[in-house]
Amino acid sequence: MNDQIISKRSIVQTGLILIFAVGLFGTFGIISVLKVVDDLEAGKSFTKTLFIVPIIFLPFSIYSVYYLLSCFPKFKIDQTGITLSTIFKTKSYQWNDIDEIEITGKQFHKFLFVSMPIEATTIKFKDDSTLFLWADYYRNISDLRVVLDRADRLLKDKAKTLNSLDFVITRQLYSDHEVSSSGEDEFNGNHLLTFNGLLFYSFLIFIGFMVSKKPMVFMTNYGALFSISFATLVFCGILSYQMHYFILTDKFLIIKNSLWFWRKDIYSLDNIREVVIESPHRLSTSMRVITKDFKTKLYPAGNLTDKKWKLLRDQIQSKEITLRNEAFI
Repeated sequence: MNDQIISKRSIVQTGLILIFAVGLFGTFGIISVLKVVDDLEAGKSFTKTLFIVPIIFLPFSIYSVYYLLSCFPKFKIDQTGITLSTIFKTKSYQWNDIDEIEITGKQFHKFLFVSMPIEATTIKFKDDSTLFLWADYYRNISDLRVVLDRADRLLKDKAKTLNSLDFVITRQLYSDHEVSSSGEDEFNGNHLLTFNGLLFYSFLIFIGFMVSKKPMVFMTNYGALFSISFATLVFCGILSYQMHYFILTDKFLIIKNSLWFWRKDIYSLDNIREVVIESPHRLSTSMRVITKDFKTKLYPAGNLTDKKWKLLRDQIQSKEITLRNEAFI
């Protein structure tokens, strides 16, 4: 029988930080340092401008590593309390030190000079201090939240102790739903006329025009072919990711994508704990769906106008589903 649960770091978020913040900026920083050394050996005079690029890029890369190692510790939850551990330190908290646990919600998270609201579980202590479990950075966040929700219920029930905290995670397995179309409402717009759509097709036309002008140059230059293919996949992937739309029936919430036609996520309304309408950093207005077992997924939907968002908001609330309107629509 399990008597503890340990967090698992998100491979995607960790990879993005390592690739972009550490890999990209670290590479630029190291290359610029080598360039400075070569210039000095070649007899160039020492100037402050020589060190501008290394001073900008290398500290940022080093800070990113520190940020990754210190801000997202390993969580171990057992019947005695919560233990946080990083390579720098380990700290334990007892259950009787905790006043309340807010399982879902937004908290401001700071990286360098940027502070933005991120989905988090907030643990409040009796001494008025707080501890945050940043949702996007742990791939088993739903399991952690299930256990913490159980712990919070036990903390509020004075007749029970944390010795009875259950760590077994069971989930209902869903087969393919036979979705009822009764009362079906679609909330969508013409993606061709949106900012994401116009940018998506304009970029494809531009790339197609470049290749058609000198096809042999791209076909024989593997570096250029790889670079343009990679840039197209990344850029178009980010834009098309923001083209979700929603279908609401009497029993289900169905989520599709205008370009990813093969994708379809289906949620039983009875299994939805909470819906969040939010405006993520540099993404279109989005819907976050949180199920009753704390599975969560974000759906950017640049297709929808404010009017469509308001209609969707009202329809969701009419289904007696908890809704957080963080986009103020």
